[in-house]
Amino acid sequence: MPESNPEFSLIATVLAVLLLMYAAIGEPLLGRRAFAWLQARRQTHPRALLRFYAVTIAAQWLWAAAIVVILLTSPGLTPGHLGLRAPDSWGPLLAAVIGFSLALLVVWVLTRDSGGRSGREQHGESHSTAPGAGGQVLATLAPRSRAERRMAAGLAVTAGICEELLYRGLFVALGVAVGLPVWLAAIVSCVLFAVAHIYQGWWGLVGPGLLGALFMVVYLGTGSLVIPIVLHALLDLRSLLLTGSGRRHRAPEL
Repeated sequence: MPESNPEFSLIATVLAVLLLMYAAIGEPLLGRRAFAWLQARRQTHPRALLRFYAVTIAAQWLWAAAIVVILLTSPGLTPGHLGLRAPDSWGPLLAAVIGFSLALLVVWVLTRDSGGRSGREQHGESHSTAPGAGGQVLATLAPRSRAERRMAAGLAVTAGICEELLYRGLFVALGVAVGLPVWLAAIVSCVLFAVAHIYQGWWGLVGPGLLGALFMVVYLGTGSLVIPIVLHALLDLRSLLLTGSGRRHRAPEL
C-alpha cells in the first residue's frame, strides 16, 4: 500500500458507499434472482446463458466506471491506493503460485464429474446422488457453443479486472480512509466478496470466499492488484471452460 493514506472527496465517498451497499445487498439479491432465472431457462432458451453473461459483464464494467469517477474526483486518491501499480515485493509470488495450485485442486475435487454417474446417465439408469453444489453451479454456467465460449472468456477477464478492483482495491482503500486498520478492511472486503456469491449456495461462500482471501493475501503482500487480477482471470477461465459439463465444450446437455 502507498505510504500516504487515501483521501476520498465527498462525491467519491458517496459513490464508494453506494458501491459498498450494492456489494452487501444488491449483488447477493440480484445475483440470486439472475441465477434462478438462468436455471429455469438454460435448457429451453438457447440464448439464456449469453444474456446472463452479457448482463453480468455490463454490471461489472459499470461499477468499474464508477471507480474511475471516484479516482477523477478525489485529488487525494491515486491509482496506487487501489493497487494499480507495479508490485513492491515479488516474495509473495511463490506463495501465490502455491495457493493458486491448491485452489485449482479444490475446484477440481468439488466439481469433478463422477464417471460412474455419467455411465448410469448414458444408459438411462436412475441415481439417487446429486452432483455437488459446485458442480451444479458450473454445469449451469458452462458454455456449450462457440459464442458462449467467447462470452465466457470475456466474463472471466472482466471478473478478474472489475472484481479485484472493487473488492480488493476500492473497499480496502475506503476502509483505510475511514480509519479502519488494513487487516480489518481486508476482512470486510473478503466477507463482501463471499456474500456476493451466495446465489451459488454453500459453494459460493466457501469456494469463492477462500479464493477471495487468497487474492487478498497476494494483494497485501505485493502491494499490487496485478497478480490477483491475473490469477482471478485464469481461475475463472479454467472454471468456466475446462470444468465439469464445460470440459472441452462438448456436453450437449446438463
